[in-house]
Amino acid sequence: MKLSDMPDESQKYPTGDIIRILSNLPDFLRESMMRSRLQELCAKDSKTQDEFIDSILDGLSSADKETLTKVIRTWLVVVSKLGSSDVSTIFSSFISRYKNDSSMYESNYSAVLLDEYQSLRDDQRGVLRDHLVEAALNQYRGRQIMLTLPEKVRSALDL
Repeated sequence: MKLSDMPDESQKYPTGDIIRILSNLPDFLRESMMRSRLQELCAKDSKTQDEFIDSILDGLSSADKETLTKVIRTWLVVVSKLGSSDVSTIFSSFISRYKNDSSMYESNYSAVLLDEYQSLRDDQRGVLRDHLVEAALNQYRGRQIMLTLPEKVRSALDL
């Protein structure tokens, strides 16, 4: 299913299946597909973006560690290569979710996310960190949001 063909807001996105399928693809194909879907996502309105991000996070919650590692690693690499505007759009949706549910850092995917972030090259981590900080500070009470991040996350981001 293409993101542009997403069902209306009342229907769930089949992200659990999508995540599993993505994890079984070769790296180059997973990266290409993820890049195009993220770019499509960035072209959607903010409500659709937030709903899709919520659905992705729900799908990640039910994935096993091997699947999480593959998908999250690819996602981080792809996001680090996107344009500034797209990265800010993606991170803004995640920050909105975090503002509404800070317990998301207690989920099974957050440890994998942090581990995979730390395993990236310095330049990739720098791009992601800079855009995350920019997106957070552009939010209402952005500085407070950054202070509510768990210490290990702030430390990994050099905050």
